Amino acid sequence: MSYGRYGRPALKNSVDVQLQTAFTDSNWNTVIRLADKRFKTLKDPYYEAIRIAAESQLDGTTERCTALIAIDELVKSKAVPDYDTLELLEWAARDYLYDTEYAETLGPLRARWVKANPKSKFSVKCLQSCLEYWDLVSAQQIATTLDKAFANSGDRQYMFWSITLTYLLSVSPQCSEASKKVYSLLVVKQLERAADITENAEKVESKDRGLLQEEEISLYYRVMLSHGSKEDFISRMQSPKLGPLAQLKEGRKDLFYQALNAYESWGEWDRIYDLCRQALRLGLDGVTPTFSVCDYKVWKKFALAASKSKDQETALGEVQSILKEFIALKTNTAMYKKNIALALLDTAFRQPEVPGSSGNDSGVTPRVIQIGLYLDSYFDKLSAFDDVKDFVAELSFEEVKGLMEEVLPKMLEEKSDKSSQVILKSLICKLRYLLTTCTQTLSHNASVVDGQEQDKPYQCRLCSTLTSLPCESCLRSVVTEAAQIYQQIVDDSELLAAIPRLDKDPRIDLALVMGNSILKLSGLRPRTSDVAPAPLRDVNPSLFLQAVLVLDTQLKVTPSDVALRLLLAQLYLLLGCASYAYQIWTPLEVKRTIQDSLSPLFFDRISSLSPGLFTGTRPLMEPLRSYYNNSLHSSCPLRIWDAFSSGSYSSILEMTEFDSKLRRSCTLMMSIVEERRATRAFGGKIECEIGDLALTENIDDTTTLLNKTDYGSFVNLESPHGPPIQEFLRIGPELSNERAHLSFLSEQYLDLIHHKPPKDHRPYKPSEAALKERAYTFETLSQLNNSLTSFIHRPTTPAALTSPEATYYTIISLLSAAVLTALSTTRADPYPSETMSVITSSIRTAFTGLRTRFTSSSSSSSSSSTNSTNGVDETFYSLTDMHTLSHVRETALAMRHSAAFVQAWNDRELARDRSGKSTLHKDGLAELKALDAMAAKTITEVKGHIQKLKEQLGGGGWLDKMLDWTFGGAAAEGTTEGEGEGEKTAKVRKAVEDVVGGREGAEEWVGKVVESWGQGVKGWGLVRME
Repeated sequence: MSYGRYGRPALKNSVDVQLQTAFTDSNWNTVIRLADKRFKTLKDPYYEAIRIAAESQLDGTTERCTALIAIDELVKSKAVPDYDTLELLEWAARDYLYDTEYAETLGPLRARWVKANPKSKFSVKCLQSCLEYWDLVSAQQIATTLDKAFANSGDRQYMFWSITLTYLLSVSPQCSEASKKVYSLLVVKQLERAADITENAEKVESKDRGLLQEEEISLYYRVMLSHGSKEDFISRMQSPKLGPLAQLKEGRKDLFYQALNAYESWGEWDRIYDLCRQALRLGLDGVTPTFSVCDYKVWKKFALAASKSKDQETALGEVQSILKEFIALKTNTAMYKKNIALALLDTAFRQPEVPGSSGNDSGVTPRVIQIGLYLDSYFDKLSAFDDVKDFVAELSFEEVKGLMEEVLPKMLEEKSDKSSQVILKSLICKLRYLLTTCTQTLSHNASVVDGQEQDKPYQCRLCSTLTSLPCESCLRSVVTEAAQIYQQIVDDSELLAAIPRLDKDPRIDLALVMGNSILKLSGLRPRTSDVAPAPLRDVNPSLFLQAVLVLDTQLKVTPSDVALRLLLAQLYLLLGCASYAYQIWTPLEVKRTIQDSLSPLFFDRISSLSPGLFTGTRPLMEPLRSYYNNSLHSSCPLRIWDAFSSGSYSSILEMTEFDSKLRRSCTLMMSIVEERRATRAFGGKIECEIGDLALTENIDDTTTLLNKTDYGSFVNLESPHGPPIQEFLRIGPELSNERAHLSFLSEQYLDLIHHKPPKDHRPYKPSEAALKERAYTFETLSQLNNSLTSFIHRPTTPAALTSPEATYYTIISLLSAAVLTALSTTRADPYPSETMSVITSSIRTAFTGLRTRFTSSSSSSSSSSTNSTNGVDETFYSLTDMHTLSHVRETALAMRHSAAFVQAWNDRELARDRSGKSTLHKDGLAELKALDAMAAKTITEVKGHIQKLKEQLGGGGWLDKMLDWTFGGAAAEGTTEGEGEGEKTAKVRKAVEDVVGGREGAEEWVGKVVESWGQGVKGWGLVRME
């Protein structure tokens, strides 16, 4: 249980010293003898409980179960037990009392005791115990009893405990659907009654049963939103005492925002408009502090609601009028001024577009002017780009030209000091990159000319070049410009000295712009299909390496930049340098509370990329395992009783929701599966089946697993019109419910076929045990096959898997069907040849496709053939696609182990029945042996491939080879045909060389990359292939 409540309870003071001493010293035989003697003499049931508690500490199975038997008898007796007896029995049964059993035994017993003793000081402890076992039914009954008992005492705490627990029960799976409706209605009526008391009283006293504290009103808002109707909520929000405006006057902005968010979810824009207008008026009238209401969230919703008004012109006019009044206040608070500036910017973009209303023919419209005014004041702030990014993305092409060719250059001329000029130049570079991701900078070009399909469907309106999306010419220009600014900073000691005084080192932004631009030029694109080739197969490796080199060079200069580290860790995983990626990831020191949301950025698919990482001195998954074990070791949310004790009702709801989501986390499933795969890869012992883990006990096919990966730490320079940067960087699709379930089911299948009974296992009735094993195996295989097939054929599944993953899960599903068919067909049964043929041919077809994908790169790698287009040999692609190799191995071993499982089954049947009637059909065995032979051949190829990679990396010349891949050879000429393209790409290469210090400056980096490849291949050499 939580909070260490399993400490040994103290016996009553009335117990004699001799028995007390024996109990304290754990002298259980003496305790049993003395307690039995006292019970016979005094007839006090408490001594019988002491005897039972002592017996449960003995080693015998029967004795250990005595506490459970006693508890069961108490439940059936309907008598009210003694509190101290309950404490003893709960302690005695601590190792055998599961949460579900508690809710059927000790929970009701504690509720029964509280009903008989509602004013006892131990009643609250009974409630705490029920909460720690998350027995909400008993807890709600106890809280209701306490509320009734203390209704006239002025202690309102019990009332809100009862309401909170009634709400939690109404949304809990512990409650039936019919009861949920009853509890939902009950909690709404309880809070409405409390709200009415507050409304009707001139002044609410602390002893009244109304709503007084912020936490109580927050609970009221949340329950009304969850269980009440829209009409009731809106009606209640008009309250002069409990409405959002009244709460804002009290400084309770969170409640005000809850109402605003609810209105927005329903599209009640007129109500949002009125509420924001009244809130802002409160600030102007001095009712509330001006800074309190002058929040950008309020202005943003106000302007948005005005833009959706039927009388848009009048509504927006009022927004501007109120804005002018706030501007006239001339407050000196920096945040106040910034909020007003953002509100002006937002309002400008909400104005309806009127033909011919632009400021002049150059595109310098009021919207552009407002962006210029904002940047003129805040260009040197860390958030400047993020503040204006979405607004710039909304500009028309003419406005874009006005901003980039008139407003910003003029602003740049007005800046006199060097540091301001450099900061503004770096911001302009970021905006230029942003515009390459905006559709308004491109015009459609004829897709077919003279019957020939054109590979350049657009014309860039900024540089007039025929292009695809994004414009490569503009990206090259951005790279060269960013490199020039970067060099200007590096070469100027005055600028370098000024950097510590700035919000952010401009070199980081410039390196990110260069890196992102070169990644786009390399052809790196989001991976949106399960049939996509290996991650870097369609990418120009020279440009990709240049991008990584630029970012790595900057990381050495600014090692504390989190966004840069995250980006590089992802890129090195793509590059196949998992050990180096881990070195970059480790200094981030991801804390426990954000493990669930950030860990997938590195650990997702890590066992398929570099199993060698799991062989380190510290278990790779230890932080995640520790976090989940500590957070979910009990069925109740962590520290929930602290929230009840402090009356933090909003925290109770949030903690409960967080706990529920954490138990259904895709990251949780990922951490378990990745560690199990790595353990198998090195021949380690898996402690128990995945379905028997405490962390997965409540997960079944109906459970929706949640992906809560947080990408907020990435610097996203992309426009809202396109995919964010993280979609370019992943090995494959992000975590998903479908992939998590498929991995869970596949592990269950492997647990089944790998299961071996203990060597000393000797069933008392072998025939009966064999029948039970047969029934269990058949039922499990049937369920797994149905579940796997169901998830694989969901419409959303293909987009959730890489191609090797899709093949692996498909074959696991087919293997479960093949094994089930083979096991259920004895020699005497007619053989289902058609069914088995379809299954095994499907397995061979799918496996051949996966094997072909692997062997094509394997054979090319072994000959070190050079790709004439990209200037690298196939070794590069093999090293960057270990994900495919991993799934080839996993699939082949699953096939081999399935065949071995069936053969072992047949051998056991033959040993039990020498007549051979119960042995399996020979044709079924033959089919699986053929699959085994196919898999064995592939495993040999995998071993050879790893050995060849090891030999190639052990050879010399890698420094020159990598430098040529990065800077020289055919890659330097680019992949785009046409005159002058090679020269343009050469400018990009020259810009990179200037930033990183040329080939000499890249030598250390090359050493780290090659070393990491070597460590990865060495790790694969340790992986078992049997």
